[in-house]
Amino acid sequence: MTEQEKKEILDTVRAHLSGNLTADLVMIQETAESYEKKEDGAGVTEELLKLAYEIMPKEQSDYMQKMLYIGEKRLEQVYHDAEELLKNHKLNEATALTEQLYQHIITNFKETPERRFFSFRNLLESNLYYVLYHPTKEMMKAPFDFTRFIGAHAYNLVEQGKAEEAIPVLQEAIRYNPVNPDPRFELAEVYKVLKQHDNLLTAVKETLPICATPYALSRCYTNMGFYCIEIQDYESALCFYYQSLIFADQPAVRGELAIIQQRLNRRLKPPTHEEILKVFEKYQIPFGAGAEVLDVASQLAEQAKAGNRWEEAFFYFGTIYGVTNDPKAKKEMENAGNQIKK
Repeated sequence: MTEQEKKEILDTVRAHLSGNLTADLVMIQETAESYEKKEDGAGVTEELLKLAYEIMPKEQSDYMQKMLYIGEKRLEQVYHDAEELLKNHKLNEATALTEQLYQHIITNFKETPERRFFSFRNLLESNLYYVLYHPTKEMMKAPFDFTRFIGAHAYNLVEQGKAEEAIPVLQEAIRYNPVNPDPRFELAEVYKVLKQHDNLLTAVKETLPICATPYALSRCYTNMGFYCIEIQDYESALCFYYQSLIFADQPAVRGELAIIQQRLNRRLKPPTHEEILKVFEKYQIPFGAGAEVLDVASQLAEQAKAGNRWEEAFFYFGTIYGVTNDPKAKKEMENAGNQIKK
């Protein structure tokens, strides 16, 4: 993006300022978020932030400085600095930064009796949270993906051999987005390392209702396979691993199946559908995607279709198709894709 293009964007935003501080800040934030996702949008985002500070009263801008900065750096810059340190194999330095980030978030964006901050990534997640958790507090949008930021600190702790310390950190990551399965998967990995089998089983059962992708379902089933191997229920492990491969081809599963074959001392054959269903029932594991995920995705898909928001429709129908293989959802997804191309 050229300097002239940046200037034109900022001039356009300035031209749309209404004088209503709240409305103008919302408009600037939404514009900044749209450019933040683009590869060359960081410069525009930074300039828009400066514009927001320009129009704020000093007291409010000071407050925002306190909330969104650590020293002279915005929170996302601290996160990216930590990532860069990790890439350069400087684990201790990276952990020191993520520790600062973690403490800043849980101190300045803590839950109160009236409100709670969330880092939902899309409408599917926010609506699913409403359906599953029935919130009564005011839901505040966090300025960044705190679940990702905090999860980075937990990862660094595990890499340092501090798996126990990572557990409460991951629980905080989950609190900022209870319907994002990623920190729950990391928590499951910690339980594996610590050989806390009962906690692993609980983590899987708590993750399954929020799985909205084939990969997420597959990973839950592979975790169940791991659990069954640990308790020496190899026949059940076989069923979970084969079911996981239907949703995603995870390389680690091949190695686990080799272990099962060795333990059973016989050539493996794929279990029947009936055998798989019995094992799922045995462990009280729901088969396939949760009804709430499908209901929310269906409603959002139909709303997007009715409003000719075809990219959204493609995403939501694709979500349904991905976890169900439903030919109707596939047809709707393809239709939305064709509309996008027009």
